[in-house]
Amino acid sequence: MKFFIKLFALCLCGILPALHLSAQTVIGADAPDPSAMLDVQSTSKGFLPPRMTTAERNAISNPATGLLVFNTTLNCIEMNVGAPAQPAWACLLVANTVTAASSSPTLCVNTALTPITHTTTGATGIGLAIGLPAGVSAAWASNTITISGTPAAAGTFNYSIPLTGGAGSASATGTITVSPADTVGAASATPTLCLNTALTAITHTTTGATGIGVATGLPDGVTASWASNTITISGTPTASGTFNYSIPLTGCGSAAATGTITVLSTLTGCQVCGVGSIMTFKCHNLGADESADPFTPSWKLNGNYYQWGRAVVAANGPSGSSTTQANSGEIPGWNYTPASNGDWADSSKTANDPCPAGFRVPTKAQWDAVLDTTLNPTRSFPGTWSNSSINYSSGLRIGSGATGLFLPAAGYR
Repeated sequence: MKFFIKLFALCLCGILPALHLSAQTVIGADAPDPSAMLDVQSTSKGFLPPRMTTAERNAISNPATGLLVFNTTLNCIEMNVGAPAQPAWACLLVANTVTAASSSPTLCVNTALTPITHTTTGATGIGLAIGLPAGVSAAWASNTITISGTPAAAGTFNYSIPLTGGAGSASATGTITVSPADTVGAASATPTLCLNTALTAITHTTTGATGIGVATGLPDGVTASWASNTITISGTPTASGTFNYSIPLTGCGSAAATGTITVLSTLTGCQVCGVGSIMTFKCHNLGADESADPFTPSWKLNGNYYQWGRAVVAANGPSGSSTTQANSGEIPGWNYTPASNGDWADSSKTANDPCPAGFRVPTKAQWDAVLDTTLNPTRSFPGTWSNSSINYSSGLRIGSGATGLFLPAAGYR
């Protein structure tokens, strides 16, 4: 009887493990779900599959179809959807995520972009990027979007790059600001002026620039400055010559303001210094004897008389050293209503202007410049002034030698 009981117990113990191995298994509960062979139940812990790199996963020998691992290289749960002899691993869908741009650059057009990156999770690639400037593109590899290239267009570009694979609809977004190339206008003037004479400011209008670099080629005493998109060149040249200057812009590109300033060390002929320019006069008054030396006082230099605003001669000048100016007496027609001031204006030449082509009656400002001792410091008063209608040997001499002007005394009537 004892032998039978032992044999029965032995047989029973051998049967129970076999029944247990072929039934459903539950962990964390008393009964499994009827549809599951293995039911892991918990409200405080998760299921942790084997974790390995791609290299370690590839080392698995003949992985079963449906085998699951967590790939730490790709950061996803993978399943072998191929055969054991020819495995094909695929990430199970996880929500796509993408980080903010590594930078939001501002750069010049036609300048290489320092690559911008976005880190992704869950994605298997990217879709069509929109909003990137021409010349710039996006690529995806190893969970990283890289934006690179050389922008060929200026503007503010707000881009969007959709992720593919995984779950969700995440997109990488950011901004690239491309500044246009600098431009600079031509010089407002190309002056010729006298040595040690203040320059009337020259200007250049710029666009896109942030300032200017070191100016080259300006005469000593002249400098350049930049403000409100305008280059201003000013000063008083202390060196003579022809100066071809160049002023580089700072910002985008290689634009430079260029121009020429001519500074005369000596005047020629009947020239005097004006404000920022040289003024060239006819050497003789209208009606004077143009064969006479224009710098030596003589009755031959006085010329004719004109009523303001009229081109016709009102009275002739002296015909000899003893003749009174315009033969004295009333000038016929002198009391006519004068013509418009504009007839002798400096800005336009009219039929009432008596000066020959290329010359104009000087303005008050121009006469003030002639008499300005800072512009024309060399002057003298030949002869002796007397209150006489035949005082032809006196006047005002501007300049010296064979240059400048001699203004004969007008006398009186």
